[in-house]
Amino acid sequence: MAIKQSSFPLRVLADLSLLFCILLAPVCLATPATAPATLLQLKSSLTDPEGVLSGWSLEADVCSWHGITCLPGEVDIVTGLNLSGYGLSGVIPPAIGGLISIESIDLSSNSLTGPILPELGLLEKLRTLLLFSNSLTGTIPPELGLLKNLEVLRIGDNRLHGEIPPHLGNCTELETLGLAYCQLNGSIPAELGKLSHLQQLVLDNNTLTSGIPEQLAGCASLRDLSVANNMLQGNIPSFIGSFSNLQSLNLANNQFSGGIPAEIGNLSGLTYLNLLGNGLTGAIPEELNRLSQLQVVDLSMNNISGNLSISTAQLKSLKYLVLSGNLLDGAIPEDLCAGDSSSLENLFLSGNNLGGSIEALLNCGALQSIDASNNSFTGAIPPNIDRLSGLVNLALHNNSFTGSLPPQIGNLSNLEILSLFHNGLTGKIPPEIGRLQKLKLLFLYENQMSGTIPDELTNCTSLEEVDFFGNHFHGSIPERIGNLKNLAVLQLRQNDLSGPIPASLGECRSLQALALADNRLSGALPETFGQLAELSVVTLYNNSLEGPLPESLFQLKNLTVINFSHNRFSGSLVPLLGSGSLAVLALTNNSFSGVIPTSLARSRNMVRLQLGGNRLAGAIPAELGNLTRLTMLDLSFNNFSGDIPAELSSCKELTHLKLDGNRLTGSVPSWLGALRSLGELDLSSNALTGDIPAEIGNCSGLLKLSLSDNHLSGSIPPEIGRLTSLNVLNLNKNGLAGAIPAALRQCDKLYELRLSENALEGPIPPELGKLPELQVILDLSRNKLSGEIPASLGDLVKLERLNLSSNRLDGQIPPSLLKLTSLHLLNLSGNLLAGAVPKGLSGFPAASFAGNDELCGAPLPRCAPSSSARRLPGTVVAVIVAGIAVVSAAVCVALLYTMLRVWSNWRAVSVSSSDGEESAHGGGKWGAAAAGDGKYWTKVGSPVSSAAGEKHSSGSETSVLHAGKSTEAAGAAKS
Repeated sequence: MAIKQSSFPLRVLADLSLLFCILLAPVCLATPATAPATLLQLKSSLTDPEGVLSGWSLEADVCSWHGITCLPGEVDIVTGLNLSGYGLSGVIPPAIGGLISIESIDLSSNSLTGPILPELGLLEKLRTLLLFSNSLTGTIPPELGLLKNLEVLRIGDNRLHGEIPPHLGNCTELETLGLAYCQLNGSIPAELGKLSHLQQLVLDNNTLTSGIPEQLAGCASLRDLSVANNMLQGNIPSFIGSFSNLQSLNLANNQFSGGIPAEIGNLSGLTYLNLLGNGLTGAIPEELNRLSQLQVVDLSMNNISGNLSISTAQLKSLKYLVLSGNLLDGAIPEDLCAGDSSSLENLFLSGNNLGGSIEALLNCGALQSIDASNNSFTGAIPPNIDRLSGLVNLALHNNSFTGSLPPQIGNLSNLEILSLFHNGLTGKIPPEIGRLQKLKLLFLYENQMSGTIPDELTNCTSLEEVDFFGNHFHGSIPERIGNLKNLAVLQLRQNDLSGPIPASLGECRSLQALALADNRLSGALPETFGQLAELSVVTLYNNSLEGPLPESLFQLKNLTVINFSHNRFSGSLVPLLGSGSLAVLALTNNSFSGVIPTSLARSRNMVRLQLGGNRLAGAIPAELGNLTRLTMLDLSFNNFSGDIPAELSSCKELTHLKLDGNRLTGSVPSWLGALRSLGELDLSSNALTGDIPAEIGNCSGLLKLSLSDNHLSGSIPPEIGRLTSLNVLNLNKNGLAGAIPAALRQCDKLYELRLSENALEGPIPPELGKLPELQVILDLSRNKLSGEIPASLGDLVKLERLNLSSNRLDGQIPPSLLKLTSLHLLNLSGNLLAGAVPKGLSGFPAASFAGNDELCGAPLPRCAPSSSARRLPGTVVAVIVAGIAVVSAAVCVALLYTMLRVWSNWRAVSVSSSDGEESAHGGGKWGAAAAGDGKYWTKVGSPVSSAAGEKHSSGSETSVLHAGKSTEAAGAAKS
């Protein structure tokens, strides 16, 4: 029966039993004699895989049943039920409420399901209820608050949800309350403060919120308070210091803030203090040093600041001190381990701001583990480090230690972990290191160490991991490296090692990861490599290894990552394909030959296949389409031929597809548009034909698209404008025609645009000036582009190279190009540009402007004076010239007509004259007008000659003026 009230009177709870009697009459009529029947109902509700309940039968005395305890000297009075840890499943039946004499029920560590029944509230004599570590669901029934005699309630590690019922505060005899590892929420009920006998309160790993209620101070008998891994907030209450019997306090991984209360120093019996993973601030209170019984202190992963104020001179029992991940600064105090009485065995200080030397640690003679990593410690590793003779783990990585590794390190005979990576250590590895027979992990990577790897290292036969990455070790890999039979990881990458890989390496049968990349190793791969049956990762790239691969490699069935790139290996790929679990196969820049074996497609988990820069030939196998998890496929710069197989369309997760530098034919497949994850597509330098498919525009994540040096035709599809993430577009050296689509403006992440050596025509779209990230190059050279250079190109302020050469561009160079202050290469040669080169571009060589006959000014020859006037565009000049020709023709016709009229009149006068006088008078009159003083020809003939003579050098206004005068003279003559 569900009870919704948060505060339920005891009287009402007591009356529940009467209500149960009405509803559950069989249970209420139970007597001690009915216990066997009740237990048989329990048996029928359970699945018993181990048969522990097989003896439960009415033919035997119930007190003899497995897991049953009876009251001594009494018959059938069952007081105990213990079936813990037998793998039982099923549900607890309501009939269990009939075990009225029961005092202890333990059904823990099974697989029981269903709810915790409210009928358990009827078991008035129950003192212990253990249901933890099952799969029980539902809420905690408030009826458990009726169990007045209950002393132990442990029902954690189930799937319970909801809030902790405040009614549990009525179980006044409770000593242990365990509700950890459930899904309980809400706050800690204040009513629990009434449990004055409570010794253990364990609420770990729930989602409890709010803070620790002040009423909890009433639990004066507490010895163990654990509320770790919840979402509790607020300050740690100071009343915790009043729990005089408290031995263990665990508040880890909550959201407590503020300082650590000094009152914790009153907990004289405290042995365990865990406050890790909160938001605590302030300094470590000095009062902690009063806790002489303290054995474990963990204050890690907070925001505690100030100096390290712990002193084991007072904390004589302290064994574990964990202060990692705080804001502590200053040096390690000299009195951390004053005297010889310190018991400190484990010191964890990583991830603070501590500095100075670590000399003070040498006083902590009992230390077994030191983690002082990720600080700012300086100086050398003390030569007398061997004073810490019991040291097992030494982690000093990510500091600023200098100097060499002292040879005394070889005296730490118990050392198992030595982690010194990412410091400034120099010098050699001391050969004394070979005395560390128990050493398992040796991390020296990212230092400045040099010299050879000592042969004595091979005496450390317990070594499991060796990492020397990023140093300056030279010489060869020790010949006896095979002595390290337990070696699982060998990382020697990025050194200066030379010589062959020792054949003895094959004796390291436990080797799982081998990294020898970035060295100067040479020679062939030893046949013994085939013995490394556990090998999973092997990287040998950037060496000078050569020869065909040993066939024994085919026996390595556990290989997942192979990277042999940048070597001189040759022959077939087959020896590398024995494993069907390959995830990475990287062999770029070698001399492998033959075809790609179809068996490679067995590795269905392959994510990277990189075979570029080899001598592989034949068709690209269609079986590669089975590698549906492939993200990178690089087959570039080989001799592959044939079409791009359509089966690759199944590789939907491809992010990089590089097939450039082959002899592939056919078209660019339209199915590429379905590869929505594609970030790089490079099909350049092949023999592909046909159009660029518009579907490419569907690859919305594409960053690089290179189709250059093929035989593609047609126009550039405007759908490319949908590639708004595109950084590089390279369509050079094809047969593309038509206009450059203005839609490229939408590719506003472009920083490299190459469209040269095509047959593109029309004007340069001014929209290209709206590509704000264009930086590396804009190359439109060797096309048929015409018109003026758009002034908007001056807005490409990041541009470093601009090549518009070998087109049909005309007009002047726009002054806006002066804004391209990052430009260091400019080529406008081979066009029809005219006018003066803008002065700000005069620093570019003359070759940048060559082949433009009408250009002048530095770095070209100086402009003529008349060229200072702005040159008119070619189209305007053509119109003016045509106009002059038409007007000149009209003038000529008019003159011819006038001359004919004059001549006709003169003939008429001459013919009608009867004597010389009239002739003389007439001749004088008309002759003077026609030819006598030349005035008529001055008005008519001279302007025509002038106009014709100035046709190519005068402006349009002059030509029109002369044309007007000629027309006026012609009209006068006619009249």
